[in-house]
Amino acid sequence: MALGLCACQHVAPPPAPPQVAPRVQIDLPPPPARPLTVGVYSCVDTSGQRRPTQLPQELSTAAPMDCTPYVIRAVRDLRPGYVLLVERQHVDELLRERQLATLALNMNGPALELNGQAQQPSRRLSTLRVAEILLIGQVVAYDRSVREASGGVAVGAGAASGAYVTDLVTFSLRAVAVQSGEILGETTVTKQVTSLRIGGHLARIFDTTSLDAELGGAVNEPVGIAIAGAARAALIQLIRDGVAGGWWT
Repeated sequence: MALGLCACQHVAPPPAPPQVAPRVQIDLPPPPARPLTVGVYSCVDTSGQRRPTQLPQELSTAAPMDCTPYVIRAVRDLRPGYVLLVERQHVDELLRERQLATLALNMNGPALELNGQAQQPSRRLSTLRVAEILLIGQVVAYDRSVREASGGVAVGAGAASGAYVTDLVTFSLRAVAVQSGEILGETTVTKQVTSLRIGGHLARIFDTTSLDAELGGAVNEPVGIAIAGAARAALIQLIRDGVAGGWWT
């Protein structure tokens, strides 16, 4: 009985490791003499396009409403020495935590004696670094079915069809000088979003019955990957323009 129970024991296979996108460093000329302090505020979708669906209550957008993580990832992939990135999207939470940290430091610090009375020394955090350049990005357009190709073939009782559709997402990125508010540079990048759909149909008639089979599938390129590529391309072009124009120094 013991051997039988051991034989029925099920051993679960180890879980597969999570797939993490590799960090690919952006190839650029040598960095300037000192890194520029850069802040990235909220990057939003202003195209207004909705995801195509058969449900009237579906309100999902075609592009992510917040594309800030893609811009931050592109900046982080720069060669060291180009940029010193500071947090600006959640600066309110950062300031609140700094206030709490300052309060805790002042309460837990050692007491000093001045004129016979114990005095609590004031302990403060270092000053936040001020950004020199703001990077402001947005998805300005999402155009559907700019190119579409479809075809089909039928031989006897079998048929096959396919369709290839290309959408375009347009991403804009500009650099603004904090000191003067001047727009130092602006670039717009268009990235393709491709979709492929194929299907097949088979019909057979027998003496007493019939067979009707249909099989198909579709592959859609993720919009997030397209926006990430557009953000990287826009940042590369913006930095190259800044190095050539002399303001990215």
